[in-house]
Amino acid sequence: MVRRLLLPLLWGSVWCAAQAPSHFGMYLDGTPLTRMAPAQTKAVVLFFVATECPISNRAFPEMERLRETFSPRNIRFLYVYPNAGETPAEIRTHQASYDPEGTAILDPDGALVRLTHAFVTPEAAILTPVAHHGWKVVYIGRIDDRFVHIGLQRPQPTQLFADRALTQLVASEPITPDTGTPIGCTITPAHAIR
Repeated sequence: MVRRLLLPLLWGSVWCAAQAPSHFGMYLDGTPLTRMAPAQTKAVVLFFVATECPISNRAFPEMERLRETFSPRNIRFLYVYPNAGETPAEIRTHQASYDPEGTAILDPDGALVRLTHAFVTPEAAILTPVAHHGWKVVYIGRIDDRFVHIGLQRPQPTQLFADRALTQLVASEPITPDTGTPIGCTITPAHAIR
């Protein structure tokens, strides 16, 4: 909880710069992602994931279901691999095992981590477009409540937070924020260890 409260203070000085980065990560072939989505896109969902995080891997079926359910509603989904040391080859293999139809990107300079304030994998961020090619984070938090804490998980989640937020977005309703702390593996972006 303290970390969640301190992050906005620590990143406050880069918040303005993070609103309109020159690129939003990189495709696995090295091409920069200069546009988050086409102009007509209603929202972009970023799933922060990691190849070596079992909690993140456990969330893939729900993330894939969300992608399949909401993509036809003009919502773009990206799997963001933000950790230093994850290679395109490892990510391709990982993505093929968990959601081969999903689009994976790297966040080598931490632009998406800074923009969303994500700090663990798995974590979901929903962004909506604003004027002049900017993006507003309307949801950041848990995908569901499967994990109670590290080492303790429910057989099935009882609350589907990202699903609820996307359903509210599609219905043009206010989005209910996630009030819990995301459970997962800490993000270690390359820019943080230089």
